[in-house]
Amino acid sequence: MRRRSDHAIYIRDVRQRRKTRYGRILAGLFIAGLIMLNYMVFLKDSLQLESGVSEKELRDLPRVEEPVPRQAVEPDVPVELPNEEPATTVAGELRSGESVLQAMKNLGVEPSEAIPAIQAMENVFDFRSAQAGDRFRIQLDRVGKVVEFEFTTSPTDVYVVKRDHGKLAALKRNVPTDVKVVSMGCVVNGSLYSSFKRCGGDSKLAHLFMDLFVWDFNFFQQARKGDTFKLLVEKIYVEGRFLDYGRILAAEYKGGSIGEHAVFYFKDPDGIDGYYTADGTAVRKEFLKVPVDYELPPGEKLAAKFEPRAKVQKRKRIVEYPAPSKARIWSVASGTVTFAGEMKKEGWVVEIQHAGGYTSRYSHLARLSPGVEKGAQVFQKSVIGQLSNRTSKRVLHFSLRKGRKYVNHMTENFPGGDPVPESYKELFTEIVSRFMDELKTLDVIGVEDSQA
Repeated sequence: MRRRSDHAIYIRDVRQRRKTRYGRILAGLFIAGLIMLNYMVFLKDSLQLESGVSEKELRDLPRVEEPVPRQAVEPDVPVELPNEEPATTVAGELRSGESVLQAMKNLGVEPSEAIPAIQAMENVFDFRSAQAGDRFRIQLDRVGKVVEFEFTTSPTDVYVVKRDHGKLAALKRNVPTDVKVVSMGCVVNGSLYSSFKRCGGDSKLAHLFMDLFVWDFNFFQQARKGDTFKLLVEKIYVEGRFLDYGRILAAEYKGGSIGEHAVFYFKDPDGIDGYYTADGTAVRKEFLKVPVDYELPPGEKLAAKFEPRAKVQKRKRIVEYPAPSKARIWSVASGTVTFAGEMKKEGWVVEIQHAGGYTSRYSHLARLSPGVEKGAQVFQKSVIGQLSNRTSKRVLHFSLRKGRKYVNHMTENFPGGDPVPESYKELFTEIVSRFMDELKTLDVIGVEDSQA
């Protein structure tokens, strides 16, 4: 028992310890309260002012912009692919009755792509003049977008739409051509058409030649075997291949019944051009001698002579003009349409009042041209109608009267156009002299000869 009493045992006062701890906490809270009170009373306004000044100074310092993540925004126009190189090419040609849009759709081009390309090309080409056989080519990228649209109406008439930096731009392509002046001399044997073919020409060249003399005479009525003709004409070549005829620069015809006629092309420095006789008189006259366009349709051969026949019916002088299929009919002079309508025994009929008291009448037309109606104004060589394609009805009935008197338009002396201006007469004479020298040296292919 004593051993245990030798060791003192100390017992802590827990209540005193808890009291001391609470005191310390209360003291800390009291000190913190004093600090907050001093801040609110003495330092608040001062710190706010200093903070404002520091912010202004920081704004004046250079700042490094942090990259802002880009958000996807839907653009107003389609985003172009970085590479607009064509991936696919399709091509075709217009068929009869087919629109350009339909032709493009048939080749798999979406309307949303075809329509903008067509609209862009309308700045350089009117699609209302498009015809069956016109060719086109389309280049598409990998998503079906039109990169290039090319429309071709002839070897020299090529229209292109290209996409450049997302925009469609149209232009007419410059096709290099080579123009050569060639000559021809020939003796007439048979029709003028067959004579041109025998001597190395064709029906189109014959038509161009005849068209120069429509103010003076009618070849079908007045040409004779043994007559001679000569001409200098431009021939246009593309990549070495013959494309078409250009202008006839000089033409000469010597006939037993009509004598000698020569016309020359001249363009003065003011840009006014036309055909004149050797003395500078204008070939163009107030009235045509021929109201029919004798150009043969493609592929049609000369079936018969288109020789006019003069007749008198009920004291009216009428000239019948046999013509090619669907031949176009010209107004012989400028004037005002006084009648345009269909008559029971004459088909479609047009009457035109001209200056000087002249009235021309055209009957047995298969159809009238758009806009030809009473009161309409027409010009010389305006196409007023068309004949039928039926052989028995391809005959125009034409008459011309002055006042109430019917006249022979083939022998009537009509006034001509303006001559070469006096200021350019010397230049004109120089050019015509060179043309005449060329015509004199031409070899003439005889009746028994031919040239392929």
